[in-house]
Amino acid sequence: MNARVIIVASSLALACGDAGAGGESSFNGGASAGGESSFNGGAGAGGESPFNGGAGAAGESSFNGGVGAGGAGSTGLGGAGGVSGVGGSGGAELPDGLVTYVTGDPADAVVTPTGPALLLMGGGTDVDAAFAAWVPLIQGGDVVVLRTSGADGYNDYLHSEVGGTNSVETMLVTSQTLANSDYVAERLANAEAIFMAGGDQATYVTAWKGTRVETEIEAAYARGAVIGGTSAGCAVLGDFAFAALEDTVYSDEALEDPYNPYMTMEHELLDLPPLVHVITDTHFAERDRMGRLVGFVARTIQDGWADETLGIGVDEATALFVDASGVGTVMGEGSVYVVRSNGVPATCAPGATLEYQGLELVELIAGQTVNLPNGDSSVASTPLAASDGVTVPAAPY
Repeated sequence: MNARVIIVASSLALACGDAGAGGESSFNGGASAGGESSFNGGAGAGGESPFNGGAGAAGESSFNGGVGAGGAGSTGLGGAGGVSGVGGSGGAELPDGLVTYVTGDPADAVVTPTGPALLLMGGGTDVDAAFAAWVPLIQGGDVVVLRTSGADGYNDYLHSEVGGTNSVETMLVTSQTLANSDYVAERLANAEAIFMAGGDQATYVTAWKGTRVETEIEAAYARGAVIGGTSAGCAVLGDFAFAALEDTVYSDEALEDPYNPYMTMEHELLDLPPLVHVITDTHFAERDRMGRLVGFVARTIQDGWADETLGIGVDEATALFVDASGVGTVMGEGSVYVVRSNGVPATCAPGATLEYQGLELVELIAGQTVNLPNGDSSVASTPLAASDGVTVPAAPY
């Protein structure tokens, strides 16, 4: 039996505001004629810039600011008519409470992605080869990283180390209000890749389900963008998801009672064609999650969400890169496990041990493939079952 430890983490948020009419520019003021303001934009009409004066004609604010016209000298007033928006380009205003970090050119790269593709990563060490696989598909475009905690850890890595991007923007979208904001929707609509970082999938479900984040991710895939996630971000990519609304669930708990209070399930979160009737899990062999994946699959069938369900478990430091035709290729150090359902479980009820026979298990390693969403593979399957509170075999990895 696993002991439960709850860890509460906090993060430091940075806010970036634009000066409105009569407001102040918070750093570096506005640029002189033809120059650039490096942070937080120029002052609005009548606003006072506390450092280096107002923006001159044709001055450009490179981050979240606007362009003022005809500003005075080093102690003068800001120019009239500063326009809010990334890069002074007009766009939607940054909403109150949204923390965002931009690396690279914040102006939209007008390119056409050549996907679509999906990137399912199992947590732990990121798989460089999987990110490299998206480079030719995003055509030098923009990447958006979604999360609800943390900071800009992916920005330099994706922009400078992986490369091939115009910009990387991390947004901490922590509420449905932010998820429905014009700014978030606009940035997702302009992205050639959207990646959901690790964290707490419960906050992803509660903040993003039924919002413009959900619809923009689906629209991005439809227009050829790459959609991906690692750890909790991967866990919410499927048609079905373990929501973790009451904390995590362990394999022994899922097998002993698939309706225990920790088995919070969610469906119709995202509609991505290769993941229809698919549920994903991560940190797989490392945390002995086969039992709970079998429990997840059983619940989707028992609850009438699908007649057939495919479970996909991804090890740490491992990824499944799924191309436009639905062929998923394993990359990285570990394995990807594909579990195919077998009709309605013999016993799947509250307070009862799960009894489910006749499932099929396929273990894939680097270079091997699976077709999604049907789960077909050239790799032979082996039998898998759940009985008396354990999986059969007991060590299926």
